[in-house]
Amino acid sequence: MNIKFYSVWSFVIIIIYSCDLKYASVSESDIESASTWNMNDQPPSFPQCNNLKNKDHLNCFKSVIEIEINKFLNDKIFPVDTNQYSLTLKIDTIGKFTLNEINPSNLLDKTSVNMIKNAVDNIPKAQPAIKTNVGEFVEVTFILPFKLKYE
Repeated sequence: MNIKFYSVWSFVIIIIYSCDLKYASVSESDIESASTWNMNDQPPSFPQCNNLKNKDHLNCFKSVIEIEINKFLNDKIFPVDTNQYSLTLKIDTIGKFTLNEINPSNLLDKTSVNMIKNAVDNIPKAQPAIKTNVGEFVEVTFILPFKLKYE
C-alpha cells in the first residue's frame, strides 16, 4: 500500500512540475509591429503585373482596376458630376474585391453608388497579398481616387 501511495504521489508531482506554468505572452506592440506592412511583403497582384517591381507594379495594379471599373461603367448613365471621389477597396484573402466606402458619399445618389459597387464586385479576382513574415494571405484595404468621366 505504501508503495502505491508513493508511486501515485510521485506521478502527480512529476506531472505538475513537468507542465510549463509560465505561458509565453506576446505584447500588443509586438503583434502590431509584426503586422505592419513592410517592403518585403507581397502586395496583391494581377498576373500581368507580376514581373514588375515597386512603383511600376503598383501602377499596373491600379491600371487593371481602373480598366475593369471603366469597362463595367462604360455604357452606364450617370448624372453630370465633376467631383473626385475616393473608393476604399478591400481585397480579401482569396483575392475578391469589395467596396468598403465611397467619399464623399453624400454627393452620389443610391443608383450611382450601386453601379459603382457592382463595378467593383466585377473586378476579376487578384492574387491576394502575402504577409511574408508569417507566410499567410492577408486582407488589404487601399484608397483609389475615382472620377466619373463624361465624353
